[in-house]
Amino acid sequence: MSRSSADSLAARVIDIADHVDVHEFLFEQGLTDGLPVVPPTPARVRDMLAATERDPQEQIAPVPPNYADGTIEKIAINAVMAGCAPEHFPLVLAAVEAALNPRQGVRYPFHGLVATTAGAAAMMVINGPVRERLGINSGLNALGQANRPSNTVGRAFRLLLRNVGGARPGEIEQAIQGGGHKWTLTYAEYEEASPWEPWHVEHGYEADQDVLTLMPVMGGPRVCIDQTSRTARQLAGSLALASQSIGDPKSPSAPTMFVVAPEHADVFRADGWSKNDIRECIVEQSAKPLRERLENDESGSGYPRYLLGQPGYTDQDLDRPIPKFVDPSFIQLTVAGSHAGKWTSIYTGMGWGHEIGAAQFVPPSAIIQG
Repeated sequence: MSRSSADSLAARVIDIADHVDVHEFLFEQGLTDGLPVVPPTPARVRDMLAATERDPQEQIAPVPPNYADGTIEKIAINAVMAGCAPEHFPLVLAAVEAALNPRQGVRYPFHGLVATTAGAAAMMVINGPVRERLGINSGLNALGQANRPSNTVGRAFRLLLRNVGGARPGEIEQAIQGGGHKWTLTYAEYEEASPWEPWHVEHGYEADQDVLTLMPVMGGPRVCIDQTSRTARQLAGSLALASQSIGDPKSPSAPTMFVVAPEHADVFRADGWSKNDIRECIVEQSAKPLRERLENDESGSGYPRYLLGQPGYTDQDLDRPIPKFVDPSFIQLTVAGSHAGKWTSIYTGMGWGHEIGAAQFVPPSAIIQG
């Protein structure tokens, strides 16, 4: 889709004097995330829109927390500001689609993601041939800096939350501490190094489909460095011990992403362990008697002591083993990173509580389309 003039855009064009520094102007207007942004000139926005056949004024959905109109054009403007190239724009659209439109009966916790004091933000996992086509990092420093599509796609999504949805720190956004994940946290799965089927195939997509998945995480990671485990059971045991400290150290954890480096994946491969084998072992190894998960004089975290006075709880329940993850489906695994170290990064999801029961985790995803 080609556009020849600014008249084809609905957004208001602001002219500034030649002596005004455009970058300082954007800072003063509160339109940045604390880092310089690319000025969204009409020409740059038109170039971004040329990467899709969709109508620039099509609204994907209102953008929380203020529920302003989330049009294709507004998304393109923020993609420009984030530093995306036009070929990255379909990924940005897929992220917004995954966040705003329910899939598999699951609605992404968009408002809570923005407004919570927990400092949550969206982790993005990219699967399919698009990884190679756009050079999205899955290897060395996969979840770090210096890769343009990984860094700018996640940043565009967050700028949209700020500039369209109104998620500004100190206003609706109330993260107590925040973290680097509030700028961006996007990576491609290293499918070729994984002993398991790719993440998106595991969740119902075809291997040759390009898929973006969002998962809310609350910072991190909690890195498990285990260079000495030689069996899958030993390594899964280390992951279980490492996961005990995430969130509230005594309470169960929300759905959590374990990003397994290739050399850790090789340990599981050698013993023929499936993802479900790992999940079951972590649930087993992370279980502690309820008495050890109750608040006490040494730690006020954990299950409140008044639970024992509630119907259904007796003194015998003190010996009941309570795992860190109340359901194996809360343990999610992908592979990413280089081949030069044996560690796994653990990113805890948003929300945890004192309920003892089972739940299912289904990640909202979107097919990446041009």
